[in-house]
Amino acid sequence: MKLNKLIIFFVFVFLVLLSLYLFLPKRVNESKTVTLDDNDLKELNLSIANECITEKYQAQQHSSLSEYTYCNYTADNLKDTWIFVEIKKFTNLNDLENSYQYESSHLFGSKGLLSENEFGDKSKFRVNAEDDYGAEFNPPGIYYYHLWITKGYYMIHITSKGSMDADKTIKDMGQRILLKIQ
Repeated sequence: MKLNKLIIFFVFVFLVLLSLYLFLPKRVNESKTVTLDDNDLKELNLSIANECITEKYQAQQHSSLSEYTYCNYTADNLKDTWIFVEIKKFTNLNDLENSYQYESSHLFGSKGLLSENEFGDKSKFRVNAEDDYGAEFNPPGIYYYHLWITKGYYMIHITSKGSMDADKTIKDMGQRILLKIQ
């Protein structure tokens, strides 16, 4: 009798574990280096202002952000231009989509949109405009470019502050980072 109960218990535990394995969302375990390397920086004429920092998180019920990387660069060929790169890795595509929609649209007007979906399924490239929230506080002659791209479980956000001519550099950076994700 005890042996039957023990067998039933183990079968029950096995079935519970099997169902958890089959029905819980799969975690993204791969970790790639998707930041720019020395060769990229040289070709793009950039210098590292601060070392890139990557923070890793335990994905939870209310946040599927598993990795957050940020880097600061200066554009050597563009006077007083700083470039900031954020790369977020999610474990849930729905959360990635929601974050992309919010971050790429929140506080920005429609006048500064330069292109959409030029880098794949989900991308927006924009420059600061007078209909952005807080635009009245932007110093004259300073341009802020933003490029958002999603690929797989990653969301890339590249921002520049400075030269009007930074748009090509921002686009080239986005293309190089995309190649590292594939």
